[in-house]
Amino acid sequence: MRGPTNEDPAQRAKRAAMKQVEKNANQVWIQHMLDLIWDVCRVKLIFNTDDVYDLYFAEPEWKRPHTHEHRAMGPVMNKAAKEGMCEKAGVPGVPSRRRSRHAAPLTVWRSRIFEGK
Repeated sequence: MRGPTNEDPAQRAKRAAMKQVEKNANQVWIQHMLDLIWDVCRVKLIFNTDDVYDLYFAEPEWKRPHTHEHRAMGPVMNKAAKEGMCEKAGVPGVPSRRRSRHAAPLTVWRSRIFEGK
């Protein structure tokens, strides 16, 4: 599939890489993460992927599906946004709390299905 002809080559490479990591990820893991995103969106108006991983790692290891491709979380979040669960909040990223992410900035998301006050 071709992107816009005026698309920046770096953006085109990013889009291709995101497709590839999503393709390589465990599809059961992807669906599980979408379910967890739904759960987070119902109770948090503003969140990031650390909040989703908090739920994931709180589950017993035998219960949670695994993937070798955690970089697929970006495409999973984009899919959640396309499905109407959330949208980018439009604010600067926040440092990750997860040690494995080395405080890398994370996108801040706004729930579109928040049920709280």
